[in-house]
Amino acid sequence: PGGKSAPVSMGLIGIDRDQVMKLKPALAQGMGEAWGIAMSVEPAGGSPTGAPTGPVIFKGQCVKVL
Repeated sequence: PGGKSAPVSMGLIGIDRDQVMKLKPALAQGMGEAWGIAMSVEPAGGSPTGAPTGPVIFKGQCVKVL
């Protein structure tokens, strides 16, 4: 989310080279306010807290293309 909002989980990814990630409509609508994206290593099944708990292994800026 934008501003100083806490990170929001977009879901889990596997180890396959090619993957498709489908977002829930409410989450997809919020992407317009996102300023960045990050990927963290989490335990199997995802973060137990809903917030990132493991090391961040990727991060990047979101760019809006019109």
